[in-house]
Amino acid sequence: MNKLQLNPKKIIIWLCVNYGIFILAFFVLGTLGSEYKVILWINFFLDIAICVMSLVLNIILFFPKHETSLFVKLVLLLITLALAAFTYYAFIMPECGLPSVLFS
Repeated sequence: MNKLQLNPKKIIIWLCVNYGIFILAFFVLGTLGSEYKVILWINFFLDIAICVMSLVLNIILFFPKHETSLFVKLVLLLITLALAAFTYYAFIMPECGLPSVLFS
């Protein structure tokens, strides 16, 4: 059985796809979720799953066998961490402007 071969180009493409899905899901489900609490929870868990997958892909990209510039690796990692922080800020942290959406 063949192992899944991930070259840096495929990893970067998957990271960009994850970022696009994150943005689309956050805004589409966010506009639908103002009335239904279940949609907010689905959106939250989808965003968490995308952030975790992106973080795993970033860690794989930092392995020495992947020949990619350090700048690209750091930019992709910072985007992933920013999306994770945004998820925390938007859904859980109540005291910094936005109300705590999940627990209100």
